[in-house]
Amino acid sequence: MSNLDHGAEIVKSITTLAQENDIQMGVFSAIGALQNAELGYYDQDSHQYKIMQVNEPMELVSCTGNISLRGEKAFLHPHASLADFQGRLLGGHLQSGIIFAAEVYMQELKGHPLVRKFDLTTDLYLWSDAE
Repeated sequence: MSNLDHGAEIVKSITTLAQENDIQMGVFSAIGALQNAELGYYDQDSHQYKIMQVNEPMELVSCTGNISLRGEKAFLHPHASLADFQGRLLGGHLQSGIIFAAEVYMQELKGHPLVRKFDLTTDLYLWSDAE
């Protein structure tokens, strides 16, 4: 469990936390508030992320994801739900965000490591059992 630094980029901060704790496979959850954010939606036809800019303060209602290896490094796969001052929700793949305040819980998973390998069907890097 950790507080993340005000003004820092959230995806980089959680990735760094995983790397500093040598977590190669795990799950995480975060709550708090972001000053701004970018959310992605993966277009299944074009195989590209459509990016939505969120240029206002938002509550980080939920941020959850997993950690696995892509190459030699920990790779974060985060999704988030954000709420504005009227309680309207936006959600998607969390591309980036500037932290106002955020707390993160991270749990290392044991067992055969999951690694990300390129998948021709989806054009994504998906989990593959290392063995």
